[in-house]
Amino acid sequence: MLPLGLAAIGWAGYSLMTGKGHYKGCPPGGFDRYDDPFSFWAPTIIIFGLGVFVILISLGVILPPRQ
Repeated sequence: MLPLGLAAIGWAGYSLMTGKGHYKGCPPGGFDRYDDPFSFWAPTIIIFGLGVFVILISLGVILPPRQ
């Protein structure tokens, strides 16, 4: 699961560095952070948050519920 978390953070970081959000259903060239801020920031923050969460689970900082 650690590689998945690193990939998610890398994807969000790439979007932040280029200023273009490349997500499913986006126009060619991606969503621009200035022209369409909600369509850029919402998925970027969600993907970044999921990546951090997956890494914390992989490292044992957050433990999944036990049954």
